[in-house]
Amino acid sequence: MRVASLLPGVLLSLAVFAAPQATPPVEQRLVAVQQAIQSGDMAQARQGLTALLQQAPADPRILNLLGVVEARENNFAAAEAAFQKAIRSVPQFEGAYLNLGRLYQEHTDQPQAQQKSLNTYQKLLLLQPNQLEANYQAATLLFRLGSYSPSLERLAHLPKEAQQRAPALALRCANNAGLNRMAAAESAGAQLLGAPDVSEEDIAGVIPTLVDHKAGALAAKLLDGLVQRRLASPRSLRMLASVQERRGLFKEERTALDQVVQAEGASPALLISLARAAYRSGDPEGAAGYLAHARDLEPANAAIHFSFGIICVELKLPPEAKASLSEAVRLDPNNPYYHYALAAVLLHQREADAAILHFQKYRDAFPDDPRGRFALGVAYFEADQNESAAKEFSAIAARPETRAGAELYLGRLAMRDEREADALPHFQRAIRANPNGPDAHAESALIHIHRNEFSSAQRELDDALKIEPDNHLVNLRLLLLYQRTKDSRAVAQAKRVEELQKVGEEKERLLLRSLEIRAY
Repeated sequence: MRVASLLPGVLLSLAVFAAPQATPPVEQRLVAVQQAIQSGDMAQARQGLTALLQQAPADPRILNLLGVVEARENNFAAAEAAFQKAIRSVPQFEGAYLNLGRLYQEHTDQPQAQQKSLNTYQKLLLLQPNQLEANYQAATLLFRLGSYSPSLERLAHLPKEAQQRAPALALRCANNAGLNRMAAAESAGAQLLGAPDVSEEDIAGVIPTLVDHKAGALAAKLLDGLVQRRLASPRSLRMLASVQERRGLFKEERTALDQVVQAEGASPALLISLARAAYRSGDPEGAAGYLAHARDLEPANAAIHFSFGIICVELKLPPEAKASLSEAVRLDPNNPYYHYALAAVLLHQREADAAILHFQKYRDAFPDDPRGRFALGVAYFEADQNESAAKEFSAIAARPETRAGAELYLGRLAMRDEREADALPHFQRAIRANPNGPDAHAESALIHIHRNEFSSAQRELDDALKIEPDNHLVNLRLLLLYQRTKDSRAVAQAKRVEELQKVGEEKERLLLRSLEIRAY
């Protein structure tokens, strides 16, 4: 873990506590150990410290440097013990406190590491209230622990110059956002973007807090600022894309992801994210293009074929949809949603017998989902398997999710068997279950037409036309009424029915929306 700091130099302090009683040879050997640590020669440093400890086992400077060596070699417990021993030996030893605090910060996997780190800095601040690094690190830890006001108090202890440094400004911005002080957060954010020492790490570290506290616009502004200053890596661009997605700004999300592609090259995961952003921004053609590229790179990914197939449905490309969804099913035959989507497309293409097998897969996977049984019932109906259709519809006629559709089709089955007296109650129940569904009104009107009850038929059709004026079935029934009553409007109505036929068939047969199956 990288520990941000207001002080230059190495991550762990090599500062030694002044010991007046030390002899010149000890001082020289300490300097040699420091040089070995700085050059990365831990073996030589350890050898020198071992010799020094034999001479002065309680010397805090030696213990501090030993802690540095142990920390560099990732010996957490030994480093912790060495720093603690140095502090016990000389409680005013600033460097040992700073090193111990940073050790905890670097090892967040240790129990209560952040709290231990904070406690260490706070002990140093009791001795030196204005110690720069301790104040900054305490502010950082308080921020991470969600103590926003105390974090701001620690920042206020920094010298004015230090308060204008980018790491401090980033903390001030995020703390104010955490306290819902948006004006102050935005002011600090503007200062942060103008700071000469601003870095990607300063901004990236506070973005999650801004997003969590509904400051997504400010988060996007800061990340955009990194882009403008050419400081944004692919990591920051991904963060920007994520922020824009959460804000519902999918075009902006797509722009950020495109920049990631320019920096890293295309990968299936990136292309899938771009396809989702393009789709959500209203560009299904663009989404299909990204998915086609992703499919070329990863042809065995069933999810890519599935998403491409669903988008082809929306683009009214039935052959491409069927081919892609068939491939998704082949690659992942145990995914019931893939079977459902393919079945819906097959049904739309009047391949009801083939659709039945795939709807059965979904029904068997989710036996308690009435929508699966409804879809299967529709497939049976279209395949003229009336008994099987009636069984499925009867089983779900009492379920609120499917009551209206089941009653509608039970009525149609009765009509198919020339049982109009039985059909009408089904249509009436369908209307009660879904007053905003035009089809049951249209079918009721047909019965009234057959009975020469033309005024009743007109009332049903008027109700249906109020709900959906462009419904193909309703207009077809109205044409029949005009023809039976020799109404002069029949000629114009026939043309209207022809225009609506394609749309009517799609609405009648395409079942993807019943499960809200979408590409994204």
